[in-house]
Amino acid sequence: MKSGDWSLNPTHTHESTRPSVLVIGAGMAGLVAARLLRDSGFPVTVVEARDRLGGRIWTDHSLGAPVDLGGSWIHGADDNPLSDWCRALGVQLAITSDEERYWHENKLVMERSEAWRRAWRGRAVAGLALGGGVRYQRLMRRLGRKTQLSLATVIEPILRSRWLPDLDRRVLAAVVSTSEGVQGAPAEFIDIEDWFPREAHGVNALPVGGYQQLIDDAATGLDIRLNQPVHMIAYNTEGVQAVTTQGMLYVDLAVITVPLGILKQRKLQFDPPLDAARRAAIDRIGYGGDGVLGKVIMRFPYRFWPADRQWFLSLPPSPEQRGVFTAWISLENVAGAPLLMAFTNGHAAANFDRNSTDAEVQAAALAVLERMFPGQVPPPTSFIFTRWLSDPWALGSYSYPAVGSSPRDRLAYAEPVADRLYFAGEGTQTVDFGTVHAALRSGEATAERIFRTYTGCEPVRRAPWR
Repeated sequence: MKSGDWSLNPTHTHESTRPSVLVIGAGMAGLVAARLLRDSGFPVTVVEARDRLGGRIWTDHSLGAPVDLGGSWIHGADDNPLSDWCRALGVQLAITSDEERYWHENKLVMERSEAWRRAWRGRAVAGLALGGGVRYQRLMRRLGRKTQLSLATVIEPILRSRWLPDLDRRVLAAVVSTSEGVQGAPAEFIDIEDWFPREAHGVNALPVGGYQQLIDDAATGLDIRLNQPVHMIAYNTEGVQAVTTQGMLYVDLAVITVPLGILKQRKLQFDPPLDAARRAAIDRIGYGGDGVLGKVIMRFPYRFWPADRQWFLSLPPSPEQRGVFTAWISLENVAGAPLLMAFTNGHAAANFDRNSTDAEVQAAALAVLERMFPGQVPPPTSFIFTRWLSDPWALGSYSYPAVGSSPRDRLAYAEPVADRLYFAGEGTQTVDFGTVHAALRSGEATAERIFRTYTGCEPVRRAPWR
């Protein structure tokens, strides 16, 4: 099923004088902006460096079932525009329940709540330290003093405390690992005020069949040119010139939706250069470096895990060994096949991404599964490991709340340049950055801003999530 007209026009009449637009990047933000503008009468061309649509959304079928290798979840699915869009297309949502979760180790099974109860000393100390760190940083900011406290600054001394029982330190390591996974960065990069992984809680859902269904819907009717990376953008009061591998493109406006890593590493050049304040803001926003969330997805000949549970956890053997495939989720109810997905995060994820072969990654993941379900794990029939950090067109998973950054940096990044260059993507959002719905909202906001500027009209919202 496809959605209908996304036009922002108060009427359906199109003005021939509307400026031409080049959208750089065919991910969620770029396609949403392009579709809204195209359906509103703007001549739109989309260029994409990859040989596929979606960017950091990638629904893969190589395991014999659809699996999202990039963005997977709809966070806060009970109040999320992506849920509305899925309903409009008839895409079912599989709720990943916040049921009681269990830690598995050498045939022993412990309820997560029981482990937390037993680790009360560590949780109490960590709660005091984290709360104190947040209050201290906020006080210093009110006093006009700069402080840059990371999650690691506060929590690592506790994780190394030998007076704490081993279980307490392992449970705290699991909590820190969850933060490193949801935020997509090691603890020393995460600002203390944003350490708590909110997206891990609440109502979360997976679109059955994958996000590609939404990507394909957004791309309907668009002029999209794949395998055409842009290396240089020149702009002045007359318009925009984009230098691509296939030649020059001349347009009135450009919407730039490339991942932040491309801008941070200067893979896309501007003439004249972006101003120093914007460059500094982009550099402060967390993205890439050693920040990445890695996924491993395995297909097995049969299900060996309990059928009545979705999530399976393994306590890190030690705080230093956290982030190595300790959280697993069954995708059987989503993909209709015996699939398990696990996550690696923090420095472990960056090391696997850059330095390990697929065989080494698979062995590390299977070792954890064998620790959880000893003697029960058959050899997988197929396997995928994501490498977003090594991907030259991503250079990371998603943006995160870096030490020293602030929402003002994201606002500065999103600000248009001379009403010729516009920026969109999850990294431009001050709320829910790092999510697919942040990318959607940024694309919509950018399209509406262009529409207001060049038509003088207030947009009417007809998109399928409205």
